[in-house]
Amino acid sequence: MADEIDPKTAALLIEALDSGRLDYLFQTAHIDYSERDGLLGTSVALGLPRDAVAHMVSAVRAVQGLTIQAGAWGDYSSWIMLSAELVGLLHEIDIRSKFDFKAAVGLPDDEVRFLTNQILVEEVLSLGLTFGELSPTNDVELSQAHTAARRMLTEGTEPATEYERWVLRFFELMQRLPELAGPPLTVNRLLELHAILTQGLAEDGGILRGTDAIDHPGVGLSADGAGVPAKRIASEMSAIAAYGTASQRPYVHPLVKVIVYFYWIRRIQPFSVANGLFARLVIHIYEYQQGYRSMPFTPLTRTAAPEWAVPPPLESEGGRFDATTFVIKRLRLFLNAYTVGKLEMQTAVQRYEMLTTRFTSLGINHRQARILDEALGVPTTVFTIRRHARSRGLAYETARQDFLGLVKLGYLEQQRRGRLFEFRLSRDAHKRLPR
Repeated sequence: MADEIDPKTAALLIEALDSGRLDYLFQTAHIDYSERDGLLGTSVALGLPRDAVAHMVSAVRAVQGLTIQAGAWGDYSSWIMLSAELVGLLHEIDIRSKFDFKAAVGLPDDEVRFLTNQILVEEVLSLGLTFGELSPTNDVELSQAHTAARRMLTEGTEPATEYERWVLRFFELMQRLPELAGPPLTVNRLLELHAILTQGLAEDGGILRGTDAIDHPGVGLSADGAGVPAKRIASEMSAIAAYGTASQRPYVHPLVKVIVYFYWIRRIQPFSVANGLFARLVIHIYEYQQGYRSMPFTPLTRTAAPEWAVPPPLESEGGRFDATTFVIKRLRLFLNAYTVGKLEMQTAVQRYEMLTTRFTSLGINHRQARILDEALGVPTTVFTIRRHARSRGLAYETARQDFLGLVKLGYLEQQRRGRLFEFRLSRDAHKRLPR
Protein backbone atom coordinates (compact mmCIF):
# COMPACT_ATOMS: atom_id res chain seq x y z
CA MET A 1 0.00 0.00 0.00
CA ALA A 2 2.23 2.79 -1.31
CA ASP A 3 -0.30 5.64 -1.61
CA GLU A 4 0.20 8.46 0.85
CA ILE A 5 -2.41 9.20 3.51
CA ASP A 6 -3.83 12.71 3.41
CA PRO A 7 -2.85 14.90 6.38
CA LYS A 8 -6.34 15.04 7.92
CA THR A 9 -6.65 11.26 7.98
CA ALA A 10 -3.12 10.93 9.35
CA ALA A 11 -3.99 13.33 12.17
CA LEU A 12 -7.09 11.29 13.00
CA LEU A 13 -5.02 8.09 13.02
CA ILE A 14 -2.47 9.58 15.40
CA GLU A 15 -5.24 10.91 17.64
CA ALA A 16 -6.97 7.52 17.72
CA LEU A 17 -3.69 5.75 18.48
CA ASP A 18 -2.77 8.27 21.17
CA SER A 19 -6.16 8.00 22.86
CA GLY A 20 -5.97 4.20 22.96
CA ARG A 21 -8.84 3.57 20.57
CA LEU A 22 -6.61 1.37 18.39
CA ASP A 23 -5.09 -0.57 21.29
CA TYR A 24 -7.19 -3.63 20.58
CA LEU A 25 -5.39 -3.98 17.25
CA PHE A 26 -2.02 -4.25 18.98
CA GLN A 27 -2.74 -5.87 22.34
CA THR A 28 -2.35 -9.42 21.06
CA ALA A 29 0.77 -9.80 18.98
CA HIS A 30 -0.16 -13.36 18.02
CA ILE A 31 -2.90 -12.28 15.59
CA ASP A 32 -2.66 -11.77 11.85
CA TYR A 33 -4.02 -8.23 11.77
CA SER A 34 -4.79 -8.25 8.04
CA GLU A 35 -7.42 -10.94 8.68
CA ARG A 36 -8.80 -9.57 11.94
CA ASP A 37 -12.51 -8.84 11.77
CA GLY A 38 -12.09 -5.76 13.92
CA LEU A 39 -10.11 -4.06 11.19
CA LEU A 40 -13.11 -4.25 8.88
CA GLY A 41 -15.21 -2.26 11.30
CA THR A 42 -12.69 0.51 11.81
CA SER A 43 -14.38 2.93 9.42
CA VAL A 44 -17.70 2.50 11.22
CA ALA A 45 -16.38 2.60 14.79
CA LEU A 46 -13.84 5.39 14.40
CA GLY A 47 -14.76 7.11 11.18
CA LEU A 48 -11.37 6.16 9.72
CA PRO A 49 -10.81 4.64 6.28
CA ARG A 50 -9.93 0.96 6.51
CA ASP A 51 -7.09 1.37 4.01
CA ALA A 52 -5.56 4.11 6.16
CA VAL A 53 -5.57 1.90 9.25
CA ALA A 54 -4.12 -1.00 7.28
CA HIS A 55 -1.43 1.37 5.96
CA MET A 56 -0.51 2.35 9.52
CA VAL A 57 -0.36 -1.27 10.67
CA SER A 58 1.88 -2.14 7.71
CA ALA A 59 4.16 0.80 8.48
CA VAL A 60 4.52 -0.31 12.10
CA ARG A 61 5.34 -3.81 10.93
CA ALA A 62 8.00 -2.53 8.55
CA VAL A 63 9.67 -0.44 11.24
CA GLN A 64 9.47 -2.89 14.13
CA GLY A 65 9.43 -6.23 12.34
CA LEU A 66 5.95 -6.80 13.75
CA THR A 67 5.25 -9.64 11.36
CA ILE A 68 8.07 -11.97 10.45
CA GLN A 69 6.91 -14.09 7.55
CA ALA A 70 8.49 -17.50 7.85
CA GLY A 71 7.38 -18.51 4.37
CA ALA A 72 6.45 -22.07 3.56
CA TRP A 73 8.20 -24.69 5.68
CA GLY A 74 7.50 -27.50 3.28
CA ASP A 75 3.74 -27.86 3.66
CA TYR A 76 3.45 -25.00 6.16
CA SER A 77 2.40 -21.41 5.53
CA SER A 78 3.01 -19.57 8.77
CA TRP A 79 3.86 -16.26 10.34
CA ILE A 80 5.53 -15.00 13.50
CA MET A 81 4.38 -11.90 15.33
CA LEU A 82 6.51 -9.63 17.46
CA SER A 83 5.57 -9.43 21.13
CA ALA A 84 7.14 -8.22 24.36
CA GLU A 85 7.65 -11.83 25.41
CA LEU A 86 9.42 -12.70 22.15
CA VAL A 87 11.67 -9.64 22.27
CA GLY A 88 12.47 -10.24 25.94
CA LEU A 89 13.53 -13.83 25.29
CA LEU A 90 15.70 -12.86 22.34
CA HIS A 91 17.35 -10.17 24.46
CA GLU A 92 18.04 -12.55 27.36
CA ILE A 93 19.49 -15.19 25.05
CA ASP A 94 21.64 -12.62 23.26
CA ILE A 95 23.10 -11.48 26.58
CA ARG A 96 23.95 -15.02 27.64
CA SER A 97 25.27 -16.08 24.25
CA LYS A 98 27.93 -13.37 24.37
CA PHE A 99 29.20 -14.61 27.74
CA ASP A 100 32.79 -15.81 27.29
CA PHE A 101 33.05 -18.68 29.75
CA LYS A 102 36.77 -19.09 29.25
CA ALA A 103 37.61 -15.43 29.88
CA ALA A 104 35.05 -14.88 32.61
CA VAL A 105 35.72 -17.80 34.90
CA GLY A 106 39.49 -18.02 34.66
CA LEU A 107 39.66 -21.79 34.23
CA PRO A 108 42.65 -23.30 32.45
CA ASP A 109 42.06 -24.13 28.79
CA ASP A 110 41.99 -27.88 29.38
CA GLU A 111 39.36 -27.48 32.13
CA VAL A 112 37.12 -25.54 29.73
CA ARG A 113 37.64 -28.17 27.03
CA PHE A 114 36.88 -30.92 29.51
CA LEU A 115 33.57 -29.34 30.52
CA THR A 116 32.46 -28.50 26.98
CA ASN A 117 33.38 -32.01 25.86
CA GLN A 118 31.29 -33.47 28.68
CA ILE A 119 28.29 -31.36 27.64
CA LEU A 120 28.77 -32.15 23.94
CA VAL A 121 29.04 -35.90 24.61
CA GLU A 122 25.68 -35.89 26.40
CA GLU A 123 24.20 -33.72 23.64
CA VAL A 124 25.06 -36.04 20.78
CA LEU A 125 23.97 -39.23 22.54
CA SER A 126 20.31 -38.30 22.04
CA LEU A 127 20.70 -37.32 18.39
CA GLY A 128 21.41 -40.66 16.76
CA LEU A 129 18.47 -42.74 17.93
CA THR A 130 15.42 -42.71 15.68
CA PHE A 131 12.85 -44.96 14.10
CA GLY A 132 14.02 -48.16 12.45
CA GLU A 133 16.99 -50.38 13.14
CA LEU A 134 18.79 -47.84 15.33
CA SER A 135 15.92 -47.50 17.78
CA PRO A 136 16.09 -49.21 21.15
CA THR A 137 12.95 -51.17 21.98
CA ASN A 138 12.96 -50.37 25.70
CA ASP A 139 14.61 -48.21 28.36
CA VAL A 140 17.23 -50.86 29.15
CA GLU A 141 18.43 -50.96 25.54
CA LEU A 142 18.42 -47.16 25.42
CA SER A 143 20.57 -46.96 28.54
CA GLN A 144 22.95 -49.60 27.23
CA ALA A 145 23.29 -47.83 23.88
CA HIS A 146 24.02 -44.51 25.60
CA THR A 147 26.55 -46.07 27.98
CA ALA A 148 28.45 -47.80 25.18
CA ALA A 149 28.48 -44.67 23.00
CA ARG A 150 29.58 -42.50 25.93
CA ARG A 151 32.49 -44.86 26.60
CA MET A 152 33.43 -44.81 22.92
CA LEU A 153 33.50 -40.99 22.85
CA THR A 154 35.38 -40.53 26.11
CA GLU A 155 37.92 -43.32 25.70
CA GLY A 156 38.50 -42.93 21.98
CA THR A 157 37.71 -46.54 21.09
CA GLU A 158 36.39 -47.52 17.68
CA PRO A 159 32.57 -47.41 17.23
CA ALA A 160 31.00 -50.87 17.39
CA THR A 161 27.45 -50.16 16.15
CA GLU A 162 25.77 -48.07 13.46
CA TYR A 163 24.40 -45.80 16.17
CA GLU A 164 27.88 -45.22 17.57
CA ARG A 165 29.24 -44.44 14.11
CA TRP A 166 26.62 -41.70 13.60
CA VAL A 167 27.19 -40.32 17.10
CA LEU A 168 30.96 -40.20 16.57
CA ARG A 169 30.58 -38.46 13.20
CA PHE A 170 28.34 -35.76 14.64
CA PHE A 171 30.60 -35.30 17.68
CA GLU A 172 33.61 -34.79 15.43
CA LEU A 173 31.75 -32.35 13.19
CA MET A 174 30.73 -30.24 16.17
CA GLN A 175 34.38 -29.97 17.13
CA ARG A 176 35.11 -28.74 13.58
CA LEU A 177 32.55 -25.92 13.69
CA PRO A 178 35.00 -23.05 13.06
CA GLU A 179 36.17 -24.78 9.89
CA LEU A 180 32.71 -25.86 8.71
CA ALA A 181 31.22 -22.40 9.32
CA GLY A 182 33.60 -20.70 6.89
CA PRO A 183 31.66 -20.91 3.59
CA PRO A 184 28.11 -19.43 3.36
CA LEU A 185 25.17 -21.84 3.40
CA THR A 186 24.42 -21.84 -0.32
CA VAL A 187 22.56 -24.74 -1.92
CA ASN A 188 25.82 -26.34 -3.07
CA ARG A 189 27.28 -25.95 0.41
CA LEU A 190 24.21 -27.58 1.99
CA LEU A 191 24.63 -30.57 -0.32
CA GLU A 192 28.33 -30.70 0.50
CA LEU A 193 27.62 -30.66 4.24
CA HIS A 194 25.22 -33.57 3.93
CA ALA A 195 27.91 -35.49 2.02
CA ILE A 196 30.42 -34.72 4.79
CA LEU A 197 27.94 -35.84 7.46
CA THR A 198 27.14 -39.15 5.74
CA GLN A 199 30.60 -39.95 4.35
CA GLY A 200 31.23 -43.66 4.80
CA LEU A 201 27.83 -44.08 6.50
CA ALA A 202 25.40 -43.71 3.58
CA GLU A 203 25.78 -44.19 -0.16
CA ASP A 204 23.60 -41.27 -1.27
CA GLY A 205 25.14 -38.52 0.81
CA GLY A 206 24.73 -35.05 -0.70
CA ILE A 207 22.18 -36.29 -3.24
CA LEU A 208 18.65 -34.88 -3.04
CA ARG A 209 15.88 -37.39 -2.62
CA GLY A 210 14.59 -38.53 -6.03
CA THR A 211 11.47 -40.39 -4.92
CA ASP A 212 8.39 -39.25 -3.05
CA ALA A 213 8.54 -42.17 -0.63
CA ILE A 214 11.20 -42.25 2.09
CA ASP A 215 12.19 -45.76 3.09
CA HIS A 216 14.44 -44.55 5.90
CA PRO A 217 13.04 -41.44 7.65
CA GLY A 218 16.49 -40.31 8.70
CA VAL A 219 18.97 -40.54 11.50
CA GLY A 220 18.56 -38.01 14.25
CA LEU A 221 15.45 -36.60 15.82
CA SER A 222 12.07 -38.04 14.87
CA ALA A 223 11.01 -37.64 11.25
CA ASP A 224 8.14 -35.26 10.52
CA GLY A 225 6.32 -37.29 7.93
CA ALA A 226 6.87 -38.23 4.32
CA GLY A 227 8.33 -34.86 3.31
CA VAL A 228 7.45 -32.82 0.23
CA PRO A 229 7.21 -34.41 -3.24
CA ALA A 230 10.63 -34.93 -4.79
CA LYS A 231 9.98 -32.39 -7.57
CA ARG A 232 9.69 -29.61 -4.97
CA ILE A 233 12.87 -30.37 -3.03
CA ALA A 234 15.24 -28.37 -5.24
CA SER A 235 13.13 -25.20 -4.99
CA GLU A 236 12.68 -25.69 -1.24
CA MET A 237 16.44 -26.02 -0.78
CA SER A 238 16.98 -22.83 -2.78
CA ALA A 239 14.50 -21.05 -0.53
CA ILE A 240 16.19 -22.42 2.58
CA ALA A 241 19.57 -21.19 1.38
CA ALA A 242 18.18 -17.75 0.55
CA TYR A 243 16.50 -17.52 3.95
CA GLY A 244 19.82 -17.93 5.71
CA THR A 245 22.13 -15.98 3.41
CA ALA A 246 19.91 -13.03 2.46
CA SER A 247 18.65 -10.14 4.60
CA GLN A 248 14.91 -10.05 5.17
CA ARG A 249 12.78 -6.94 5.45
CA PRO A 250 11.48 -6.55 8.01
CA TYR A 251 14.51 -7.78 9.95
CA VAL A 252 14.43 -11.40 11.17
CA HIS A 253 16.45 -12.23 14.27
CA PRO A 254 19.07 -14.96 13.68
CA LEU A 255 17.63 -17.19 16.42
CA VAL A 256 14.23 -17.10 14.74
CA LYS A 257 15.97 -18.17 11.54
CA VAL A 258 17.68 -20.98 13.46
CA ILE A 259 14.32 -22.40 14.54
CA VAL A 260 12.75 -22.01 11.11
CA TYR A 261 15.81 -23.56 9.46
CA PHE A 262 15.66 -26.62 11.71
CA TYR A 263 11.98 -27.45 11.28
CA TRP A 264 11.89 -26.45 7.62
CA ILE A 265 14.61 -28.96 6.73
CA ARG A 266 13.00 -31.66 8.84
CA ARG A 267 9.63 -30.98 7.25
CA ILE A 268 10.70 -31.28 3.62
CA GLN A 269 13.03 -34.28 4.27
CA PRO A 270 15.39 -33.37 1.40
CA PHE A 271 17.51 -36.53 1.62
CA SER A 272 16.85 -40.23 1.97
CA VAL A 273 18.84 -40.45 5.20
CA ALA A 274 20.06 -38.33 8.13
CA ASN A 275 17.62 -35.43 7.71
CA GLY A 276 17.35 -34.85 11.46
CA LEU A 277 21.11 -34.83 12.02
CA PHE A 278 21.60 -32.70 8.91
CA ALA A 279 19.12 -30.10 10.19
CA ARG A 280 20.94 -29.98 13.53
CA LEU A 281 24.33 -29.64 11.81
CA VAL A 282 23.06 -26.78 9.64
CA ILE A 283 21.62 -24.75 12.52
CA HIS A 284 24.81 -25.10 14.57
CA ILE A 285 26.85 -23.88 11.61
CA TYR A 286 24.43 -20.98 11.12
CA GLU A 287 24.54 -20.14 14.83
CA TYR A 288 28.32 -20.06 14.71
CA GLN A 289 28.29 -17.82 11.63
CA GLN A 290 25.95 -15.39 13.42
CA GLY A 291 28.18 -15.15 16.49
CA TYR A 292 26.46 -17.69 18.77
CA ARG A 293 29.67 -19.59 19.43
CA SER A 294 28.62 -21.39 22.61
CA MET A 295 25.23 -22.66 21.40
CA PRO A 296 26.31 -26.22 20.45
CA PHE A 297 27.98 -26.56 23.84
CA THR A 298 24.88 -25.84 25.89
CA PRO A 299 22.78 -28.76 27.18
CA LEU A 300 19.79 -28.26 24.88
CA THR A 301 19.09 -31.82 23.79
CA ARG A 302 19.99 -33.34 27.15
CA THR A 303 17.56 -31.07 29.01
CA ALA A 304 14.76 -30.76 26.46
CA ALA A 305 15.01 -33.47 23.81
CA PRO A 306 11.33 -34.57 23.82
CA GLU A 307 9.91 -31.04 23.58
CA TRP A 308 12.52 -29.78 21.12
CA ALA A 309 11.78 -32.67 18.77
CA VAL A 310 8.04 -31.94 18.50
CA PRO A 311 7.36 -30.41 15.05
CA PRO A 312 4.93 -27.53 14.43
CA PRO A 313 1.27 -28.55 14.16
CA LEU A 314 0.02 -29.01 10.63
CA GLU A 315 -3.31 -27.17 10.61
CA SER A 316 -6.12 -28.03 8.22
CA GLU A 317 -6.59 -25.16 5.76
CA GLY A 318 -3.35 -25.48 3.82
CA GLY A 319 -1.19 -25.73 6.91
CA ARG A 320 -1.54 -22.02 7.80
CA PHE A 321 -0.81 -21.26 11.42
CA ASP A 322 0.56 -18.61 13.76
CA ALA A 323 4.01 -19.91 14.74
CA THR A 324 4.68 -17.29 17.41
CA THR A 325 3.86 -19.47 20.41
CA PHE A 326 5.79 -22.36 18.87
CA VAL A 327 8.89 -20.17 18.41
CA ILE A 328 8.60 -18.72 21.92
CA LYS A 329 8.61 -22.21 23.44
CA ARG A 330 11.78 -23.09 21.51
CA LEU A 331 13.45 -19.85 22.55
CA ARG A 332 12.70 -20.76 26.17
CA LEU A 333 14.52 -24.05 25.60
CA PHE A 334 17.52 -22.08 24.29
CA LEU A 335 17.43 -19.81 27.33
CA ASN A 336 17.17 -22.75 29.71
CA ALA A 337 20.11 -24.44 27.99
CA TYR A 338 22.25 -21.33 28.48
CA THR A 339 21.18 -21.09 32.12
CA VAL A 340 22.00 -24.74 32.81
CA GLY A 341 25.29 -24.44 30.93
CA LYS A 342 26.30 -21.44 33.02
CA LEU A 343 25.42 -23.25 36.25
CA GLU A 344 27.52 -26.22 35.17
CA MET A 345 30.41 -23.87 34.44
CA GLN A 346 30.06 -22.30 37.89
CA THR A 347 30.05 -25.78 39.45
CA ALA A 348 33.20 -26.60 37.49
CA VAL A 349 34.88 -23.47 38.82
CA GLN A 350 33.98 -24.38 42.40
CA ARG A 351 35.27 -27.91 41.90
CA TYR A 352 38.50 -26.64 40.35
CA GLU A 353 39.13 -24.28 43.26
CA MET A 354 38.36 -27.02 45.77
CA LEU A 355 40.74 -29.50 44.13
CA THR A 356 43.63 -27.06 43.78
CA THR A 357 43.22 -26.08 47.44
CA ARG A 358 42.92 -29.68 48.64
CA PHE A 359 46.05 -30.95 46.86
CA THR A 360 48.17 -27.78 46.83
CA SER A 361 50.67 -29.22 49.32
CA LEU A 362 51.57 -32.04 46.90
CA GLY A 363 53.03 -29.74 44.26
CA ILE A 364 51.01 -31.31 41.43
CA ASN A 365 49.05 -29.65 38.63
CA HIS A 366 45.26 -29.33 38.51
CA ARG A 367 44.87 -32.25 36.10
CA GLN A 368 46.78 -34.56 38.41
CA ALA A 369 44.67 -33.30 41.32
CA ARG A 370 41.52 -34.29 39.44
CA ILE A 371 42.94 -37.76 38.72
CA LEU A 372 43.70 -38.32 42.40
CA ASP A 373 40.30 -37.00 43.47
CA GLU A 374 38.55 -39.42 41.11
CA ALA A 375 40.78 -42.29 42.22
CA LEU A 376 40.12 -41.63 45.91
CA GLY A 377 36.39 -41.42 45.24
CA VAL A 378 36.35 -44.78 43.43
CA PRO A 379 39.56 -46.69 44.24
CA THR A 380 38.85 -49.33 41.57
CA THR A 381 38.92 -46.73 38.76
CA VAL A 382 41.27 -47.60 35.89
CA PHE A 383 42.83 -44.67 34.01
CA THR A 384 44.35 -44.62 30.53
CA ILE A 385 46.49 -42.01 28.83
CA ARG A 386 44.28 -41.97 25.74
CA ARG A 387 41.12 -41.20 27.68
CA HIS A 388 42.83 -38.47 29.69
CA ALA A 389 44.24 -36.87 26.54
CA ARG A 390 40.96 -37.09 24.63
CA SER A 391 38.74 -35.64 27.35
CA ARG A 392 40.99 -32.64 27.93
CA GLY A 393 42.26 -32.03 24.43
CA LEU A 394 45.86 -32.73 25.44
CA ALA A 395 48.83 -33.92 23.47
CA TYR A 396 49.49 -37.59 24.22
CA GLU A 397 52.87 -36.84 25.79
CA THR A 398 51.37 -34.20 28.11
CA ALA A 399 48.74 -36.67 29.28
CA ARG A 400 51.42 -39.35 29.71
CA GLN A 401 53.57 -37.10 31.89
CA ASP A 402 50.57 -36.38 34.17
CA PHE A 403 50.36 -40.09 35.02
CA LEU A 404 54.09 -40.77 35.17
CA GLY A 405 54.48 -37.92 37.64
CA LEU A 406 51.88 -39.45 39.95
CA VAL A 407 53.52 -42.87 39.61
CA LYS A 408 56.90 -41.39 40.53
CA LEU A 409 55.38 -39.81 43.64
CA GLY A 410 53.91 -43.18 44.60
CA TYR A 411 50.25 -42.23 44.33
CA LEU A 412 49.45 -44.37 41.27
CA GLU A 413 50.49 -47.81 40.09
CA GLN A 414 51.21 -48.59 36.44
CA GLN A 415 50.36 -51.86 34.70
CA ARG A 416 50.63 -52.95 31.09
CA ARG A 417 47.68 -54.58 29.33
CA GLY A 418 48.54 -55.51 25.76
CA ARG A 419 49.94 -52.39 24.16
CA LEU A 420 48.26 -50.03 26.64
CA PHE A 421 49.33 -48.83 30.06
CA GLU A 422 46.71 -48.64 32.81
CA PHE A 423 46.95 -46.67 36.03
CA ARG A 424 45.29 -47.30 39.38
CA LEU A 425 45.46 -45.83 42.85
CA SER A 426 48.39 -47.24 44.84
CA ARG A 427 47.43 -49.58 47.66
CA ASP A 428 48.54 -47.26 50.46
CA ALA A 429 48.01 -43.95 48.64
CA HIS A 430 44.80 -43.13 50.50
CA LYS A 431 46.78 -43.10 53.75
CA ARG A 432 49.14 -40.42 52.46
CA LEU A 433 46.72 -38.26 50.48
CA PRO A 434 44.55 -35.45 51.92
CA ARG A 435 40.92 -36.25 52.43
